[in-house]
Amino acid sequence: MASSKGGNTTAHMNTLHQRLYHALNLGFRRVSDEKEKKWECTDIEIQRHVVRSVSAFLDCFSRATANHRLIKDSISDIARALVFILGYRNRAVVGLAANVLIKLLRIVPPSLLQLYSLDLVESLSPLLSCQQMEASFPCAVALNAVLVNVRETKEKEVWRVLEEGRTVVSVVGNLHNFSEGKVSVEWFQEMASLLSTVMLKWPQSRYCVWNSPDLMGLLESVSQKPDMGLRFAALKLYSSVALCGHGANELLDNGKPMLDMMISCMDESSPQNARIEGFKLAQRLATGNRECLKMINICSEPLVKATVWTISSGKLENDRMALLVEACKLALITRWEGKHHTYFWKHRISEALLSLVVESFCSESLDCNASLEEEISVAEKVLNANFLPSLRSYVWDIIGFLAAHCEEEFDSTSRGDELGLNFLVTCACLTFARSVQKGYQICQNDIISASQSESASRAVLMMIYSPSKYISSRARVTLSFIIGEDGEQNLYSLVNFLSYIPSSGGYVLPNILQTTVCLVGLACYSSISQYASFTLRNQGLEILLSFCSWYQRNRENIGASSFAPYPQSSAEKRMCCWECTEDWDNKDAILLYALLALAELVNHSFSEQSRTEEFSIKRESVKDRLCTTLEEIRDGSYGSGPRWYAAYILSYLGYYGFQDKLGKRLMRAYEDEECSDMRLLFANGNNASVNKVILAVRCPTLLPPEEGAHRGGSVQEIRMSANVDTLALVKLLEFAYSGYVEVESTTLKKLKTLAKHCKSKVLLQMLCRGRPKWGSSIPRIDLPLALTPKLIHFSDVILVPKETNMASFNCRLCSSTSPHAHCHRVILSSGCEYLRALFRSGMQESNLDRLNVPVSWLGLTKLVNWFYCDELPKPPSGCRWSNMDTDAKLQELQAYVEIYSLTEWWIMEDLQNDCAKVILSCLESARELSIKTIELAASFSMWKLVEAAAEHAAPIYHQLRDSGELDELDDELVNLIRTAAVQFSQQGG
Repeated sequence: MASSKGGNTTAHMNTLHQRLYHALNLGFRRVSDEKEKKWECTDIEIQRHVVRSVSAFLDCFSRATANHRLIKDSISDIARALVFILGYRNRAVVGLAANVLIKLLRIVPPSLLQLYSLDLVESLSPLLSCQQMEASFPCAVALNAVLVNVRETKEKEVWRVLEEGRTVVSVVGNLHNFSEGKVSVEWFQEMASLLSTVMLKWPQSRYCVWNSPDLMGLLESVSQKPDMGLRFAALKLYSSVALCGHGANELLDNGKPMLDMMISCMDESSPQNARIEGFKLAQRLATGNRECLKMINICSEPLVKATVWTISSGKLENDRMALLVEACKLALITRWEGKHHTYFWKHRISEALLSLVVESFCSESLDCNASLEEEISVAEKVLNANFLPSLRSYVWDIIGFLAAHCEEEFDSTSRGDELGLNFLVTCACLTFARSVQKGYQICQNDIISASQSESASRAVLMMIYSPSKYISSRARVTLSFIIGEDGEQNLYSLVNFLSYIPSSGGYVLPNILQTTVCLVGLACYSSISQYASFTLRNQGLEILLSFCSWYQRNRENIGASSFAPYPQSSAEKRMCCWECTEDWDNKDAILLYALLALAELVNHSFSEQSRTEEFSIKRESVKDRLCTTLEEIRDGSYGSGPRWYAAYILSYLGYYGFQDKLGKRLMRAYEDEECSDMRLLFANGNNASVNKVILAVRCPTLLPPEEGAHRGGSVQEIRMSANVDTLALVKLLEFAYSGYVEVESTTLKKLKTLAKHCKSKVLLQMLCRGRPKWGSSIPRIDLPLALTPKLIHFSDVILVPKETNMASFNCRLCSSTSPHAHCHRVILSSGCEYLRALFRSGMQESNLDRLNVPVSWLGLTKLVNWFYCDELPKPPSGCRWSNMDTDAKLQELQAYVEIYSLTEWWIMEDLQNDCAKVILSCLESARELSIKTIELAASFSMWKLVEAAAEHAAPIYHQLRDSGELDELDDELVNLIRTAAVQFSQQGG
C-alpha cells in the first residue's frame, strides 16, 4: 500500500484508478441487446496489462478502506475482466489473474462480489487440472475463497457448475499426485482445503471422496507425517467426510491411524486450530450411538483423557473459549453407555467441570469438614458469580449423563473426587430449585438462562434416579434440604400449573420450558416420600394421567423440549446419510418426564396401600384409564424412554414386557401343538408343547442336553420335576415366545425364582420392578440367533431361490455350493398362513426338506430377514443409493417387486405393505426406474403397483416420450402413464 499521506495518497489512488480504466477500456464491448457492457479481449498482452493494473490499484486498499468510493465503483468492472481472463484459460495469465482475484477477495466484503460468484466458479473450476499445475495453486485458493462466501440461494446453481465440470473428481485426482512427489506441501494443503470447503457445503460431493481407496490410503499416510500443516489438512478432510454417515463408518472401519492422529492433534502442543478440528472430527464420528461405540472401542481412554484435560487446564482467555466449547460438546458422548464412562471418572471429570463453574478453582478449596448447610451457602455465592454462563448447560448435561449411566456400586469416595462430585450435585440442585421457584418468570427468550434451567433440572432428575445409590441418596438429601419449608407450596404450584394444560382445551403447550421444569420438578419432588404423599392427596396422579392423555392427542403440535444453547454449525446442518437412533429422552421427552413422575407416584401408592385406602390408584376407574393410556404408549411409536417407563408402571398392575408383531406371531405357534417338536410333561398331568429352536434362543436352560444334531421325527418328551410350579413355567414360556406376560400376584414369587434360574434377565428385572436404566433399548426377540452356526442345527427346511448368477456360495452348515437358506418351519409358519397350511397338508411338498421360492437370492435374504426380525431390510440409502448406476438400482428394486408378487400368492398382507412402501420410496428418489418397474410389475400382473409406478412416472412423461423409452411398453401401459401425466398436470404439477 502506498506510504504517502493525505493528498498524495488520494492523488496516487486517482492516478492508479485512471490507469486501471485505461487498461479496462481496451476490452469493454457494447452488446446492442444488453444494457451492460461486456469485457472481452483475447489479446494476451492486454490481458496481462489489465491484470497488472488491477493489482496495482488494489495495492492502495485494505479491508479497512474497502468502502472507499473508487474501489466500490470499480468492483463490477474488475470482476467482469477477471471472469473473462480466467475463463480464457491462457497459462501465461491465469495464475496472475487468480492471485489478483485472491487479493480482491481479501479486500472487499463478500457481499459485493456475490453477483459474480457463479461466473467466477465457472471460470476457475476448469483450471484445477494437473496439466496447469503452476496455475492451479492460486486458482484453488481463489475458488476456495469464492465458495466459502457463496450465498445459500446460489448454492444449487454453483453445485451444478461444479458437478458439470467434475471439479471434485479433478481435486481428488490432484491430491493423488502428492504421494508421487509431484507437488509441494503448500499445494496439497490448498487443494485439501478446497475439497473440504466443497464437502462442507455440498453433501453430494462426499461420496467420491470417501469411496476413493487411493485417496483414503493417501490421507492415512499423510496423517502419520510429522508436518503439522499436512496433518491439519488431513484432519479437515476427515472431518468433512465424517459429515456423511456412510463416510464416517468407512473411516472407522480402519480407523486407528486416523484416530491416533486426531488425538495427538488435541494435545496442548498442537496449534489451537488443529485442536479444535480434532474435537470436531471426534464429535462428528460420534453422531450415532453405534459409530460412537466403534470409536470408543479403539481409543477410549486417550480420547477421554484429552477431553477432560482440555476442559480443566489453563487460563480461560477469550481465544480458548472456542476450544472449551468443542471439548464440552465432545464430552456429551456421556449420553451413551460405554466403557468411556469409567475413564471420565478415572480422570476426575468432577474437578474438570468445577473449573467451568468456579473461577480459579482448585480441589484444595473444598472443605471436607463443611456441613451441607455451609456447602449450600458457598454454592449460592458461586452461582451468583455467574462464571462462564454459556458453558453451564454443558456442565449439567455432562454430569447428569454420567450419573444416569453409573453402576449401582459406584462410590466417589473410593475414587478420591467425593468433594468435587458433592459440590456439583449441590450446585445443580440449587439451580434446579431456583428454576422451580421462578415458575412463570422463566423466560424462554433468555436462551442461556433458559437452557441452564432445563439442563440443571434434567441433571438433577438423572442424579435422583441414578443406579448409583451414592449419587441418588446425595441428590435426594441435598434437594430435600434446599427445598426446606417451601416444598409443599412449590409442589402445589407445580400441580396447579400442570392441571391447567389438559383442562384448558388448548392443543399447544403455553410454555414448553416451564412445562418441562414443572414435570421434572414433580418427578424429583415425588422421589421424596413426604412430597409423594402430598402430591397424591392433591390429585397429582390423576392430573399426570390427564396430561399424558392430552399429550397423546396433541403430540404433533408440541415442539422440541430442548433449549440447550448448542447451535449447529452450518456444516452440521448439512449432515447426510446418518441413521441415528433417537436419544432416550430426545423423542417425546416431555412425555418421559411425566411418566417418571407418574411412576414414582404409582410406586409410592402401592407401598402405602397396606396402611391407607385413600390413594386413587385403588379406584378401578383410574386403574382402567391408567392401563389404557400406558398400553397405548408402550405399544405405540413413541421414544424408547416413554415406552420403557409405560411398561415399568404397568408392571405394578401385573403386565410385564412389550407386545409386538413378532411376539404375537410366535405366540400363535406356541398355542398350536402341531407346530411343536418337544413336549414338557408336568407332575400334575398337564403338559406344554414347545419348539426347541425358540427355547434355544429365548430360554436355553429349559432344553435337555443334546448330543449335537437336531432329532427329527417324533416329538421329544421331557418330564419336569415336581418342584417346578406348572403355572409359573407356563408364564415363563409365554414370555419366552411373545416377550409379554400377564401375572397374578399369587404366581409372582414363584415366577421370579424360575426367571432367575433360567437367566431371563429382562423378565426378572420387570418382575422385581427394577427401574429402567437410562438409555436402555426396547428388548427384542432375537430370533436371528437361530441362524447362527451354534443353533442352525435346529433347521428343518431349506429355502432355495430361483436360478441365480452368483459365482460362488459357501454355506456354514452344509457342502452345497448353490445359494440357499437354512430355516425353521415353526418360524416360517408363524409368519405365513400359506406355509403353515402347506407344512401340515400331508401332501408331498409338506415332507420335503427343500422349498423353492420364486425370488432371487437377494430377495430371499430380505424375505428371511423379515421372517426372523419382522423387518424388511431397506435398500442402500443416501449417497450410496444416489451413486449406484441404474442397473444396480434396478437389481435392488427387483428384489422387492419379487417379494411383493410372492406375498399375493402366500397371502402376507403386512409384508406386501412393507414392500410397497420401499418400492414407492425408491421410485420417489429415482423416477427413471419407473418404466422398468412398470414392465416388471406388469409381468407379474401386479396392477396396483403398476398404477403407483405410473403416478411416479407422470412428472417426467414428456421426457420419457421424447427419449423413446415409452416405445418399449405396451399401448395399454403407455396410456396408463399418459393418463397419470394428465391428472398430474391438472392438479398443478
